Amino acid sequence: MKSLKSFLFIFIMSTFTTIKAQNIPPGSSWTVTKNNDVKVHTYMSPSPMFANTSHIIELKNELIIVDGQFFAPYALELKKFTDSLGKPVTRLYISHDHPDHYIGFGDAFPNVKVYALAETKASIEQAGQGVLEQRQAQFGSMIATKLNKPSVIQQPGEETIGNSKFIFEKSLNNESAVSLVIKLPELGVYIAQDIVYNKIHLFIEGDTKGWENALHKILKEKTYTTVLSGHGKEGKTELIKENLNYLAYVNETILKSKNKEEYKAAMLKKFPEYGGEQLIDIYLNYYLKPKNWVN
Repeated sequence: MKSLKSFLFIFIMSTFTTIKAQNIPPGSSWTVTKNNDVKVHTYMSPSPMFANTSHIIELKNELIIVDGQFFAPYALELKKFTDSLGKPVTRLYISHDHPDHYIGFGDAFPNVKVYALAETKASIEQAGQGVLEQRQAQFGSMIATKLNKPSVIQQPGEETIGNSKFIFEKSLNNESAVSLVIKLPELGVYIAQDIVYNKIHLFIEGDTKGWENALHKILKEKTYTTVLSGHGKEGKTELIKENLNYLAYVNETILKSKNKEEYKAAMLKKFPEYGGEQLIDIYLNYYLKPKNWVN
């Protein structure tokens, strides 16, 4: 899904060109789960901004953030929340190379060490500055003035941070080509990010087999009862099944539809409560081109 978010925000955010940083709707934050040693919180941008999530892992003496935001004001709101916890942010993990997960936090967290898989680090090093400058030209002060690029390559494997066990895994060919999964076995938390959406239309590029495989893998992980999504609130087993059902309906509807208009109408009818309708327009215009469709 190379350049997905470039198309995404060009298309979507044309509707927000008059929005200023001082009058955008606020995000929200809450505590997902905790034990005696660690708490997990989520900060989420508003649903009209596609409910992007940043997750904060609160250890005894430090905070770790998983994914930033696209717009600078939401990254600053995230910083206000982390400041309220009274502990330093020592690490920021980027799950994958889509700009809504890394472009916004350069001003809010300029000195925090950023970790990412090698592929994600290389991608941001190559394209990140250009993406930032394009968005600055489009949206002005809504966009951060600088990037905080990954400086540490996160290797898959296990690591103990602040007496808590972290498991890092690489997942391929799901919503993005490469993504970092972070698991907290002692809390039963599976940080899936964009492998899982919650009541937001999934972004479909073409073949969904890799994505389905990633979701089935989560279902097999019996240790993990709470799954953190990249768009929308956390969920449990039923949320994974909902994502699988959505992808199954996508594939069924592709075969039954004659064109993109027919396909979109079917998706909106089937999932009327979902946000992110514009996402369907974007992938229909740029990515999804079934051979059986008339146009």
